[in-house]
Amino acid sequence: MDVLQSMYDKQQKNLEEAMQDISSLKNENTKLRENQIKINSRLTIMEKETRVYNLEFHCIPENRGENLFNTLQQIGKTIGSYVEDGHIVKCTRIAKWNKENNRPRTVLAKFATPLLRDKFFANVINYNKTHPSDKLNSSRLGIAGEKMPVFVCEHLTTEAKALHAPARRLPREIV
Repeated sequence: MDVLQSMYDKQQKNLEEAMQDISSLKNENTKLRENQIKINSRLTIMEKETRVYNLEFHCIPENRGENLFNTLQQIGKTIGSYVEDGHIVKCTRIAKWNKENNRPRTVLAKFATPLLRDKFFANVINYNKTHPSDKLNSSRLGIAGEKMPVFVCEHLTTEAKALHAPARRLPREIV
């Protein structure tokens, strides 16, 4: 009987230790989740801050040996927002998410200041509003070939894009 009692006591002690370990792990897990939320929040803020200088240009036809800076200068002339040396820090095409999509790769332009970017973006919006039948397009930029609309938008984070897409679709579905 003493052997059974000692085995029972030993199992009871092991169970209590396991319960303490589980409780400790739950507390640690909770703290880690809270820390992850804080880190994700800070990362999102940092992403937004770095993207505040950028604009995306969609559907600009691709050509070998193209000079994207000259293309953006031409867009600037068209919309009345002249781009000078130093206004654009970097300009490049970015990889496609979907390789089967026939649209040209997106052009990403980093402006020297958020103010320059905002003025350029505002001029694009105003141009498209004042020219509703002939909005910004490839023929306006002097690019040979099929006339394609050119879309300019802010460089949003992945989370913001996921939220923005349904928000754009909603008014169309309501009408």
